[in-house]
Amino acid sequence: PVITLVDTPGAYPGKGAEERGQSEAIARATEKCLQIGVPLVSVIIGEGGSGGAVAFATANRVAMLVYSVISPEGCASILWKDAEKMREAAEALRLTAQDLKQLGVNDRIITEPRGGAHRDPKTAIAAVGNAIAAMLTDLSGKDAKALIQDRRQKFMDLGAKGLAA
Repeated sequence: PVITLVDTPGAYPGKGAEERGQSEAIARATEKCLQIGVPLVSVIIGEGGSGGAVAFATANRVAMLVYSVISPEGCASILWKDAEKMREAAEALRLTAQDLKQLGVNDRIITEPRGGAHRDPKTAIAAVGNAIAAMLTDLSGKDAKALIQDRRQKFMDLGAKGLAA
């Protein structure tokens, strides 16, 4: 199997990044994840921002501690041209793992220790390990074709479910 641990801020959106092929690299990583014929599970362990996170989380199963396509400040800057509107942006982004599970972005929520994973790393690591084991068990016995189809369908279904505003 392939296991990815994702902790990436949003990709830099500047012209220089595009000149160096950032979007093509993200697209190629996503394409490769959609092609491999082994179980692919991903855990969002920190930030999960932008295309880089999507590329590494194009998996059969996704578990998360935290996940976001963009920071609230970045979203506010784009939508309202004002980073100070980050609270409104955070609400609009539906950043909680529970919201994202309801939207079909993640399959499993990993409960962090009280106060956050950094307060009790051993417990957090054990919880992540247990989630990975459960996801791999769920995928065991599937052949390459079924795994690829499962992963592609999961990716294509992103955004199909909605939450009432």
